[in-house]
Amino acid sequence: MKILDVGCGGGLLTEPGGSLFITTINKTQLSYALGIVFSEQIAGIVPKGTHTWEKFVSPETLESILESNGLSVQTVVGMLYNPFSGYWHWSENTSLNYAAHAVKSRVQEHPTSAEFVLKGETEELQANTCTNPAVHEELKK
Repeated sequence: MKILDVGCGGGLLTEPGGSLFITTINKTQLSYALGIVFSEQIAGIVPKGTHTWEKFVSPETLESILESNGLSVQTVVGMLYNPFSGYWHWSENTSLNYAAHAVKSRVQEHPTSAEFVLKGETEELQANTCTNPAVHEELKK
């Protein structure tokens, strides 16, 4: 999971009050069954290998990561996809997909990168330091 601050040195995530919106897949048995087994292997809704179980993250883990990076989680809401209609719907159920809104609440000691060890797994979460020329080009548009 990467957290990208496209503002580069004055962006939303470096300023108190800046918002971050994330949509992702919860790490539950149900999300594994529907997100990988059903949607990839049975129904073929998405190509095989689209989802990686190890990258799924629970709302509690995401909240911990965000708070340790100076963000305060404001809202977590479930999202349900209807493959027959092709539409997404908001839901109170976060067991499959969910969205989170967090707000930058304090100055971060190291805003450009951080490494976390979570439950025996290592995940690197890096904020973009704007050394990537492609990011600069996107920002100019």
